[in-house]
Amino acid sequence: MLGRVLLGAILAAFIGGCSSDAINPHLHNTFLDANDLITMTDQMAASLVQSPAIERIAARGPLVVVLTPLKNATNSIITRGQGAAFLHRLRLLLAGHTALAPKFVFVVTRRQLSSIQAQSLANPAMPGRLTPQYALQATFYADTNIAPEFRSDYYLCTFFLTNIRSGQIIWQGSYETRKIAHSSFLY
Repeated sequence: MLGRVLLGAILAAFIGGCSSDAINPHLHNTFLDANDLITMTDQMAASLVQSPAIERIAARGPLVVVLTPLKNATNSIITRGQGAAFLHRLRLLLAGHTALAPKFVFVVTRRQLSSIQAQSLANPAMPGRLTPQYALQATFYADTNIAPEFRSDYYLCTFFLTNIRSGQIIWQGSYETRKIAHSSFLY
């Protein structure tokens, strides 16, 4: 009996002492999210539409572009699939934009092409394969500050369209955001 009373007192003290923020469904984190994905890629597509360099190069014919995997230089986990979503949404916006669609031809990497060929039953040769001339790249950076009652992350997300042969960046754009999460407990 004394054991039950003691156990009850310990549980009551523990439960009563916990902050209501310890399990808070409304607690926000400081990571990039779907809203950032939409805003960021919309801004990058608009920037590409307005680029005089893209216009000059596209006047000679479409740019053959390959996507490279996103480089994550943040301390947040961005999975390969999440990183791909940022670049592929941008690719889809460009392909669907009336002014830009004829200016860009997107191709897969050699590894992706080999995988496609290996999965095909006939494994036909690809004599007319387009060779990429440009690479669309993205690198995400973050500056994180953690204090006893909050965490903030400043993100700089950069995008580059690079001439593969010369290494020259012909277009670049960026997206910046700062996110803050408050908490009554330490991270």
